[in-house]
Amino acid sequence: MYFVATIGKLHGKIAGYDYRTLYRYVMSLNPTKIYVTYLTHSDYDSGNYGEEIKLIMSDESLSERVSFCGADESKYKKFYEDYVNINKSSPEFVVKLNVLDIINTTVNSYLESYWKSAETVNSEVTDSLFRAKHRLMTAMFPEMELETWEKKHKEILENIDMTGVTPNTMILCPAESRYWFIDHFGTT
Repeated sequence: MYFVATIGKLHGKIAGYDYRTLYRYVMSLNPTKIYVTYLTHSDYDSGNYGEEIKLIMSDESLSERVSFCGADESKYKKFYEDYVNINKSSPEFVVKLNVLDIINTTVNSYLESYWKSAETVNSEVTDSLFRAKHRLMTAMFPEMELETWEKKHKEILENIDMTGVTPNTMILCPAESRYWFIDHFGTT
Protein backbone atom coordinates (compact mmCIF):
# COMPACT_ATOMS: atom_id res chain seq x y z
CA MET A 1 0.00 0.00 0.00
CA TYR A 2 1.24 3.46 -0.84
CA PHE A 3 0.74 6.49 1.38
CA VAL A 4 1.58 9.56 -0.67
CA ALA A 5 1.62 13.06 0.78
CA THR A 6 0.48 16.25 -0.87
CA ILE A 7 1.64 19.63 0.39
CA GLY A 8 -1.07 21.88 -1.01
CA LYS A 9 0.09 25.26 -2.24
CA LEU A 10 3.63 24.44 -1.13
CA HIS A 11 3.91 22.32 -4.29
CA GLY A 12 4.31 25.69 -6.00
CA LYS A 13 7.19 26.58 -3.66
CA ILE A 14 9.10 23.30 -3.16
CA ALA A 15 11.01 22.80 -6.42
CA GLY A 16 11.78 19.13 -5.77
CA TYR A 17 8.13 18.29 -5.12
CA ASP A 18 6.15 20.56 -7.40
CA TYR A 19 2.77 19.54 -8.86
CA ARG A 20 4.33 17.79 -11.85
CA THR A 21 6.77 15.89 -9.64
CA LEU A 22 3.90 14.65 -7.48
CA TYR A 23 2.02 13.60 -10.61
CA ARG A 24 5.06 11.72 -11.95
CA TYR A 25 5.58 10.12 -8.53
CA VAL A 26 1.97 8.89 -8.49
CA MET A 27 2.38 7.59 -12.06
CA SER A 28 5.63 5.79 -11.19
CA LEU A 29 3.89 3.81 -8.44
CA ASN A 30 1.13 2.76 -10.87
CA PRO A 31 -1.57 2.31 -8.21
CA THR A 32 -4.64 0.24 -8.99
CA LYS A 33 -6.80 2.59 -6.90
CA ILE A 34 -6.20 6.13 -5.58
CA TYR A 35 -8.16 7.27 -2.54
CA VAL A 36 -8.00 11.06 -2.25
CA THR A 37 -8.54 11.72 1.44
CA TYR A 38 -8.76 15.51 1.42
CA LEU A 39 -11.57 15.98 -1.11
CA THR A 40 -15.19 14.93 -1.26
CA HIS A 41 -17.07 14.24 -4.49
CA SER A 42 -18.80 17.57 -3.88
CA ASP A 43 -15.43 19.37 -3.64
CA TYR A 44 -14.38 17.87 -6.95
CA ASP A 45 -17.71 18.60 -8.66
CA SER A 46 -17.52 22.24 -7.54
CA GLY A 47 -13.93 22.63 -8.79
CA ASN A 48 -12.59 23.10 -5.26
CA TYR A 49 -9.23 21.36 -5.69
CA GLY A 50 -5.62 22.02 -6.53
CA GLU A 51 -3.34 21.61 -9.49
CA GLU A 52 -2.29 18.09 -8.48
CA ILE A 53 -5.86 16.84 -8.91
CA LYS A 54 -6.16 18.65 -12.25
CA LEU A 55 -3.08 16.78 -13.46
CA ILE A 56 -4.23 13.41 -12.13
CA MET A 57 -7.78 13.77 -13.42
CA SER A 58 -6.58 14.95 -16.85
CA ASP A 59 -4.82 11.61 -17.26
CA GLU A 60 -7.55 9.17 -18.27
CA SER A 61 -5.49 6.16 -17.14
CA LEU A 62 -5.33 7.64 -13.61
CA SER A 63 -8.68 9.40 -13.36
CA GLU A 64 -10.63 6.15 -13.60
CA ARG A 65 -8.78 4.89 -10.51
CA VAL A 66 -9.57 7.91 -8.31
CA SER A 67 -12.09 7.86 -5.50
CA PHE A 68 -12.75 10.93 -3.37
CA CYS A 69 -13.26 9.89 0.25
CA GLY A 70 -12.74 13.12 2.18
CA ALA A 71 -14.86 14.38 5.05
CA ASP A 72 -17.04 17.48 5.19
CA GLU A 73 -14.56 19.91 6.74
CA SER A 74 -17.23 22.44 7.76
CA LYS A 75 -18.47 20.50 10.80
CA TYR A 76 -14.94 20.05 12.14
CA LYS A 77 -14.09 23.68 11.49
CA LYS A 78 -17.25 24.75 13.33
CA PHE A 79 -16.38 22.59 16.36
CA TYR A 80 -12.86 24.13 16.41
CA GLU A 81 -14.20 27.70 16.19
CA ASP A 82 -16.82 27.07 18.89
CA TYR A 83 -14.23 25.40 21.13
CA VAL A 84 -11.86 28.35 20.80
CA ASN A 85 -14.66 30.88 21.41
CA ILE A 86 -15.85 29.06 24.53
CA ASN A 87 -12.35 28.76 26.00
CA LYS A 88 -10.63 31.97 24.86
CA SER A 89 -11.31 33.73 28.16
CA SER A 90 -9.05 31.26 29.96
CA PRO A 91 -5.45 32.55 30.23
CA GLU A 92 -4.15 28.97 30.30
CA PHE A 93 -6.03 28.17 27.09
CA VAL A 94 -4.61 31.25 25.35
CA VAL A 95 -1.06 30.33 26.41
CA LYS A 96 -1.54 26.80 25.06
CA LEU A 97 -2.96 28.16 21.80
CA ASN A 98 0.05 30.48 21.45
CA VAL A 99 2.43 27.57 22.11
CA LEU A 100 0.61 25.57 19.44
CA ASP A 101 1.03 28.46 17.01
CA ILE A 102 4.78 28.54 17.74
CA ILE A 103 5.01 24.77 17.22
CA ASN A 104 3.13 25.00 13.91
CA THR A 105 5.37 27.79 12.69
CA THR A 106 8.54 25.96 13.74
CA VAL A 107 7.53 22.58 12.28
CA ASN A 108 6.31 24.11 9.02
CA SER A 109 9.44 26.24 8.65
CA TYR A 110 11.71 23.26 9.28
CA LEU A 111 9.84 21.03 6.85
CA GLU A 112 9.81 23.65 4.10
CA SER A 113 13.61 23.73 4.25
CA TYR A 114 13.90 19.92 4.63
CA TRP A 115 11.57 18.98 1.77
CA LYS A 116 13.59 18.61 -1.42
CA SER A 117 11.94 15.60 -3.11
CA ALA A 118 9.10 13.10 -3.01
CA GLU A 119 11.25 10.99 -0.71
CA THR A 120 11.78 13.73 1.89
CA VAL A 121 8.11 14.74 1.93
CA ASN A 122 7.06 11.10 2.20
CA SER A 123 9.57 10.27 4.91
CA GLU A 124 9.58 9.06 8.49
CA VAL A 125 11.10 12.41 9.50
CA THR A 126 8.01 14.23 8.22
CA ASP A 127 5.69 11.64 9.74
CA SER A 128 7.48 11.77 13.11
CA LEU A 129 7.22 15.54 13.37
CA PHE A 130 3.49 15.55 12.64
CA ARG A 131 2.92 12.55 14.92
CA ALA A 132 4.70 14.38 17.77
CA LYS A 133 2.73 17.56 17.08
CA HIS A 134 -0.57 15.71 17.37
CA ARG A 135 0.51 13.88 20.52
CA LEU A 136 1.23 17.27 22.05
CA MET A 137 -2.14 18.58 20.84
CA THR A 138 -3.82 15.58 22.44
CA ALA A 139 -2.10 16.43 25.73
CA MET A 140 -2.97 20.15 25.55
CA PHE A 141 -6.43 20.02 23.92
CA PRO A 142 -7.73 16.45 24.25
CA GLU A 143 -11.37 17.26 23.44
CA MET A 144 -10.51 19.42 20.45
CA GLU A 145 -8.07 16.85 19.04
CA LEU A 146 -10.60 14.05 19.44
CA GLU A 147 -13.54 15.98 17.99
CA THR A 148 -11.66 17.44 15.03
CA TRP A 149 -8.52 15.53 14.05
CA GLU A 150 -9.40 12.02 15.19
CA LYS A 151 -13.07 11.99 14.22
CA LYS A 152 -12.37 13.55 10.83
CA HIS A 153 -9.72 10.98 9.99
CA LYS A 154 -11.86 8.10 11.20
CA GLU A 155 -14.69 9.38 8.99
CA ILE A 156 -12.31 9.44 6.02
CA LEU A 157 -11.15 5.92 6.82
CA GLU A 158 -14.79 4.78 6.89
CA ASN A 159 -15.30 6.38 3.45
CA ILE A 160 -12.63 4.16 1.93
CA ASP A 161 -14.08 1.09 0.27
CA MET A 162 -11.99 -1.52 2.03
CA THR A 163 -13.07 -4.19 -0.44
CA GLY A 164 -11.14 -2.28 -3.11
CA VAL A 165 -7.92 -2.08 -1.11
CA THR A 166 -4.98 -4.09 -2.41
CA PRO A 167 -1.22 -3.86 -1.81
CA ASN A 168 -1.13 -1.57 -4.85
CA THR A 169 -3.71 0.90 -3.49
CA MET A 170 -2.68 4.51 -2.91
CA ILE A 171 -3.84 6.78 -0.11
CA LEU A 172 -3.25 10.33 -1.33
CA CYS A 173 -3.36 12.60 1.71
CA PRO A 174 -1.98 15.82 3.16
CA ALA A 175 1.54 15.46 4.54
CA GLU A 176 0.27 16.11 8.06
CA SER A 177 -2.21 13.24 7.78
CA ARG A 178 0.12 10.66 6.26
CA TYR A 179 1.37 9.30 9.60
CA TRP A 180 -2.24 8.92 10.81
CA PHE A 181 -3.23 6.73 7.87
CA ILE A 182 -0.05 4.68 8.16
CA ASP A 183 -0.66 4.17 11.89
CA HIS A 184 -4.39 3.43 11.61
CA PHE A 185 -4.92 1.68 8.32
CA GLY A 186 -6.38 -1.72 8.98
CA THR A 187 -6.72 -1.11 12.72
CA THR A 188 -10.28 0.28 12.80
